[in-house]
Amino acid sequence: MRLLRATVAEVVGLFVADWTQTIGILAILALGWLLSRALPAAPIGFALAALLAAHLLYTTVSESRRRLR
Repeated sequence: MRLLRATVAEVVGLFVADWTQTIGILAILALGWLLSRALPAAPIGFALAALLAAHLLYTTVSESRRRLR
């Protein structure tokens, strides 16, 4: 049982290392889901992917700047 708990903790730690990035991604996904329900259009998927990429770029750059200080 300890091995299972340690494994789960490690996997969760890999994906949820930065809570601000996780919250941002969840907010973007929720916005995309709401938009896809309101406006059934193909460009919504592209816009969602672009938002996720921009968010990843922003958080990566800000984290690297924070670590350089």
